[in-house]
Amino acid sequence: MKSQYRMLFSFVAIIASVSLACSALAPAEPTATPIPTIPPTIAPPPTVAPLPTSDVQVPNPSGPSNPAGGNAAGQTSGTSSDIVTFVDENNLLAFDLPGDWFYEHNAYDTYYVDTFTSPDESSAKIESIVYNDGTAFNNSDSAATALSWLNQFYSSTGKVGDIKVLGDQIMQDGSERLEWTSKGGGYSGYSYFEIRGSDNKTFLMFTVWYINDIDQATLDTVNNAVNSYYVP
Repeated sequence: MKSQYRMLFSFVAIIASVSLACSALAPAEPTATPIPTIPPTIAPPPTVAPLPTSDVQVPNPSGPSNPAGGNAAGQTSGTSSDIVTFVDENNLLAFDLPGDWFYEHNAYDTYYVDTFTSPDESSAKIESIVYNDGTAFNNSDSAATALSWLNQFYSSTGKVGDIKVLGDQIMQDGSERLEWTSKGGGYSGYSYFEIRGSDNKTFLMFTVWYINDIDQATLDTVNNAVNSYYVP
């Protein structure tokens, strides 16, 4: 009987040793790349009620940042609805829109935001976010970041649950397009996002959003801006 117990104890010890060895050799679980978070400085979604009046409209400076020519940078433009071309400060994107749309630029340590608001300051906005914290992105990172930012900045609540993604499409230029709507905010939009640069460290998201009862003329302006979008 004693020899049987000794054999049983020996067998248990062998099993425990093998288990510990396997645990030591098992590869560590991969660590997910943190989703970039940025302070809530993105312009609020369009609402039926007027937003605070801006004192800066779409800039029309001469030089490479805006080939249309006109006012010096930083000055208030006129109220002309003539089409001007906005070009990103790092030549990452460009598009056309009327010169009477209000414009705001905000720059921070790891990102900058260009926001364009319709002349009535309530029915539509166009926004470009360029983010680079020195960390390379991959495709799964960019998709997770885009969804996170939709919920954080473009929902009526600032939380998950309000934004409903209606469609997801890969574009010919490699960017990804998310069509979405706010369940409680009374507005909808679509966002294009992509990774830029040979080092894959620049994340760009271009978004348009508008109230659901937007007039056709403003909607046409928004669509024309998107259709004129190009990389300089």
